[in-house]
Amino acid sequence: MHSSLPIPARPDSHGSSRSGRHRARPVFLLGLVLVLVAVLSTSVGSARRASAATFSLSVTSPSLVFHQGSGGVVLGSSAASVSWRIADEKDATVRTGTSWMSQGKATINVADLGPGYYQLSLHAGSSTDPTDLRTSFAVIEPVPGSLVNASSPFGAAVHIGRTGWGLNVLDEAKKVGIAHVREDAWWNQFETAPGVYTFPAAFTAKIDRIQSLGLTPLIIANGANPLYDNGRTPSSPEGIAAFGRFAAALLDHYGEDNVEVLNEYNGGTFNTSVCGTSAACYLEVLKGVHQAVKASNPNAKVVAPATIGIGNCVKADGTKCFAPDLIDRGGLNHLDAYSVHPYHYPGGPEWMGGSGDTIAGLRQRIRDANGGQDKPIVLSEMGWPTDTGHGTTELQQADNLVRLYAVGLANGVTRVYWYDLVNDGTDPANKEHNFGMLRQPVVATAENPVSVTANAPKPALVAQAVTARMIAGRTYAGSDAVVAPARSARFANGTGTTRVLWATSAKDVVVRATGPVTLTDSYGRRTVREPTDGQFTLSLGVSPVFAEGPVTSVVG
Repeated sequence: MHSSLPIPARPDSHGSSRSGRHRARPVFLLGLVLVLVAVLSTSVGSARRASAATFSLSVTSPSLVFHQGSGGVVLGSSAASVSWRIADEKDATVRTGTSWMSQGKATINVADLGPGYYQLSLHAGSSTDPTDLRTSFAVIEPVPGSLVNASSPFGAAVHIGRTGWGLNVLDEAKKVGIAHVREDAWWNQFETAPGVYTFPAAFTAKIDRIQSLGLTPLIIANGANPLYDNGRTPSSPEGIAAFGRFAAALLDHYGEDNVEVLNEYNGGTFNTSVCGTSAACYLEVLKGVHQAVKASNPNAKVVAPATIGIGNCVKADGTKCFAPDLIDRGGLNHLDAYSVHPYHYPGGPEWMGGSGDTIAGLRQRIRDANGGQDKPIVLSEMGWPTDTGHGTTELQQADNLVRLYAVGLANGVTRVYWYDLVNDGTDPANKEHNFGMLRQPVVATAENPVSVTANAPKPALVAQAVTARMIAGRTYAGSDAVVAPARSARFANGTGTTRVLWATSAKDVVVRATGPVTLTDSYGRRTVREPTDGQFTLSLGVSPVFAEGPVTSVVG
């Protein structure tokens, strides 16, 4: 999952893969068809045949995320002309045309397009001798820079330096309202002799770019070091103390305040400690980091335990799962925010608001142990893969992103780090390659001379930009009197209220209002509804809609 370590198999249920709580897929054949359609409609640079094409074809725009009213997609080809088609997220044609090359280049103007996610199909050559390229681009309304701040709930996990991950993706993150990024700092790369720290140039370049953009890094003090505990996850007093000093040195050197302590310690994939994967073992490491970091910087924020799953349960035999064990041992005294990775694909995020092994359940357990007070809850990883085997299409991924923020913020989550910002590969069947909001660039080959310079967006990136613009700077203010499958979440500030409305299956609700209501979909498109006799009927589905205006209630 993180750079420099093997990529694990991620569980298909929330909690660990051993939890036994898998989401059913009752409409398997339909789901399979939808996945295959999504893959075909979003494939990039696929060759028509094994032999080399006659013409080259490229998209050379440095970014494929455009602010509304500006920009164009830059093409390159050795052909005299390139025909093209622009379609929306449902593959409905928006426009078609032909661009004639001038010195091998041309530009498709997109400045007059409305907000949305667009698929771009390019064709060079004759029908019997074609070169074809499919990619995507986004048109978004600007997210005000004032909303990209430390109090924002919007974050993303990054793996800068991996193939396809340039520093430029951080600029794309800010453009869509992401204010926080989570990145690994591997211990063995920083402490190369006992007590001697070097700060790798590549990592420093990441932090410099993050800071220059006004984003907030969450640095993961991660890994092990051959200088201690035989190169295994720290467990001895000496190793734990050294790891704490390393975490403090990171924050001190980079002038930062946020550190997360290891990653998915309870799962075993990244944890090689001889102590094991228990909360008792983790607590000793957490104490060491907390003590060292606070001694160096009392304002530092320690984020932990970064568990895979929530682990908020007690087994039938009375054995405590990770969360109650850590909390009952006093773990809350050594962390400033409680972090979890509650993956639960392919189902939606609504389960997080239920009781038990849920975010709402964790929040209540924290309150019960903390004098009735909350601790910030951080989803330091959460997302849905769009590979061909896990039942989530790219459109569903976008829907889930919006719903995740609505459900999470309604249940005490203060920040979400979407996993992850960029696809980690190009294999459509590989789960770990398909969590991103952005695609990998495409590199031309002799057999398939097509390329895309930029990280092209997936629908989720557009939904992220819209969500940030609609609810950033607002706080959760309650729900409306709707019943399942309908859902409502209100977000308010001093100037008004924005509602996020959806239903997990089709349902009509009644919106009561004293004037016109503006509805914005997940892609930024607006419609205005005029109430009749003070109300109108709104049909809800799995794709959320944002409602603004003089709404007095939503019922149904």
